[in-house]
Amino acid sequence: MIGYHLLQLKRTGQEAALEMLMPWEFLFLKFVYSYIICVREEDYAMKTRILYLSLIFALISISLASCRNDSSIDSSLFAVEVIDGVRYVHNHKAQRGDRPGARLELLGIIGKLEAEQEKDILYDPVDAARLSNGDILILEGRGSTVKRYDKNHEYISAFGQKGQGPGDFVYPFCLRLNRERDKLFIAHSRISRFSPDGNYEGGFKPEVISAFGFVGEQYRTSGMAVLSGSRVILPSHPSMWLDSGEHKLLSVYDKTGTIIRSSGAVKLYDDPALTLNANIVNFASDNDDNIYIAYAYQNRISKYSPEGTMVFSADRPLPYEVKNVTVVEVFRSGNIERELPRPSVSSVTKGVYLDFKNRLWVLTFLKQPNRFLTFDETENWTDCFEFEVFDSDGILLFNAAFPNVRFDNFSIYDDRVYLIDSQHESCVYEYKIVEEN
Repeated sequence: MIGYHLLQLKRTGQEAALEMLMPWEFLFLKFVYSYIICVREEDYAMKTRILYLSLIFALISISLASCRNDSSIDSSLFAVEVIDGVRYVHNHKAQRGDRPGARLELLGIIGKLEAEQEKDILYDPVDAARLSNGDILILEGRGSTVKRYDKNHEYISAFGQKGQGPGDFVYPFCLRLNRERDKLFIAHSRISRFSPDGNYEGGFKPEVISAFGFVGEQYRTSGMAVLSGSRVILPSHPSMWLDSGEHKLLSVYDKTGTIIRSSGAVKLYDDPALTLNANIVNFASDNDDNIYIAYAYQNRISKYSPEGTMVFSADRPLPYEVKNVTVVEVFRSGNIERELPRPSVSSVTKGVYLDFKNRLWVLTFLKQPNRFLTFDETENWTDCFEFEVFDSDGILLFNAAFPNVRFDNFSIYDDRVYLIDSQHESCVYEYKIVEEN
């Protein structure tokens, strides 16, 4: 590992390389450097003391490295470039190769298409979250309700109704919890804030939502994330970046609905419609308010600091070529023909979440879906999707197989994965992440 960083030192310059050092590596190199200086100055007494200390630090370094979780990181499986202080990580292969690092174990299913009691039916489930005590919250889209279940999937309570009043919903589509999990945020025609028991605590109307309460379908797929202090991250209105190309894909709102800052790299295309579609993103935040962005139609995963500065941008090998182009289709109506251009994008990422080990779970397409962004009934969905798991530095650790179940959305809390099927079985699958040796 030290040799790898020394190589980066030569390639990218001293300052950039030192940023990639582990603390114990930095101290060891510092002592070695001091030793070299002493040799040049022929300070033999100091040279001897530093030599002994260097050997001690070397032994400590070896011991610490063997105890670190990332001690098995093979630097030959990725390459790193440092450009303007940003680390660009090019993953060649997962650290565990073809060996999965975890598997998903089904714990149960909440919701039924047909049931005798109302509490057992979910009306268009669109999102799910897990409270600190293990209770599960499920947001219903058409039902405009949040239902609460215990860890054994027994119904506890519900709140919410369709309407325009305080605490009401209009086709909600996203549910998130704050870091302490004592506040829940629901995205619909507004961003509404509640206690876990359903007490309305306020909200605001973000700029991304039009005057008529319309939310573009492409932004429903992006969702939202919650930072400390009840701040909320949402996709920025396209007017902030579409024409200018400014790196403002996401905006951070305070609890009153005021935009504090915006960030997120934009890739520009000649066709504005292609630029709009190719820059749709999924994103999540960790407990330190870092933001992770996975581009839905690009091979790019980025991390931003709490201040909005890009930390790294990572890519990985995909079983297909990413092609984002404008195609022309001919529409005929009687004797009239019209050529209409439309954006054609490659589906890469379905969503992103962090688990209880602060690992980044990116749900990746293994093959391209149809024009409706789904797969045929006969498809085995294990062959269509795969979880790719990265560490917080953008290194691809391992792949995890996806269950053969149809779903429309997913979420991860702690060691639990929730697959939400709103279109077919109208249910939520709960899985547990089981570590593999």
